[in-house]
Amino acid sequence: MAVLMVFEVPGGTVEQYEHVNEILGIRGDADAPDGLVVHFAGVDDSGVTIADVWESEEALNRFFGERAGAALHEAGVEAGPPAVYPVHNMIRQGGGGEPGTLVLFDAPGISPGQYDAMAARMESHQGAPEHHPVSTHVAGVKNGGIVVVDAWESPDAFLVFAQTQIAPAGEAEGIGPIEPRILRLHNRVRGNAG
Repeated sequence: MAVLMVFEVPGGTVEQYEHVNEILGIRGDADAPDGLVVHFAGVDDSGVTIADVWESEEALNRFFGERAGAALHEAGVEAGPPAVYPVHNMIRQGGGGEPGTLVLFDAPGISPGQYDAMAARMESHQGAPEHHPVSTHVAGVKNGGIVVVDAWESPDAFLVFAQTQIAPAGEAEGIGPIEPRILRLHNRVRGNAG
């Protein structure tokens, strides 16, 4: 089963992120580790956030155990363990342009059923994924909630979608406003898995 991994590095820098990738030998899509579906690195004032989709938790654990843990240590990156969630829904390639923005929401009060009912009300979730204006969308299941990671062309593209589709669908399902984190997308690596 595919998993969504979110790895927060409070105070982390782009330079540290680049150093870790240099140690790992990951320069682009061709260097993606086995089992990686997609990798995103976002940056905001609080640090660096990594969001990955892996084909399985075993593939993720193997990568962390055999390579990433040592590379993080060598680069002097100190952070807690990553959060891992089973993937509930994924649009690997939507109709959005080249992504420049990473959007994360942690919605502890929304069940997978409520997420599905809300998505069913959105025009963008009807039909083929390439009609959705997102570049990539992943929803993971958290105890008692949903975690969403989206890659959008721009903050404005996401805000238009939030106002025209998320808010009305959420209101119709009795779900209050969801406060996303919006980060600048620093890097994306597309894997061969999935």
